[in-house]
Amino acid sequence: MRKPLRSSVALALVSLGSASIAMAGSCSVGSTGMAFGRYQPLTFAGKLASSDRTADATVTLSCIAITTGGSYTITLGPSAQGNSIVPRYLTHDAGGPAMSFNIYTDTTYTSVWGDGFVGAVIGGSIPVGDSSRSHTVFGRVAAGQSQLRVGNYASSLTVRITYNP
Repeated sequence: MRKPLRSSVALALVSLGSASIAMAGSCSVGSTGMAFGRYQPLTFAGKLASSDRTADATVTLSCIAITTGGSYTITLGPSAQGNSIVPRYLTHDAGGPAMSFNIYTDTTYTSVWGDGFVGAVIGGSIPVGDSSRSHTVFGRVAAGQSQLRVGNYASSLTVRITYNP
């Protein structure tokens, strides 16, 4: 019998880049980690059942000393393995087949959080002064990935913010 698999994903952070040109202040984006826990890839009638694994994370935009308000979008880049957004992949710590997963902007897992070309983006307004905005995102590893090996799976993804005056 195979042991259940463990998987986790962490969202990496990217600085504002060109967004700071239009504002006198500064903003940063951060996130909590997203851990899916143990994953059972196989189904044996009456004994084991593979099921989706879900998790959520909070993405927070924090701004200080903003002199000109505006709007923002937060995008999420592709996974390193496969360089894709639909699906994204978690890599095994010892190599081998990757685990497909994705991150969504809604609780029904229909709007993939994307890069502005593929998938949905997160957006809102940045007021003058200091502010903080939080968004919950939802991750899912689909059931039935029977090719996976026992071990740890992980990925880091790039989060980017764009300021729109």
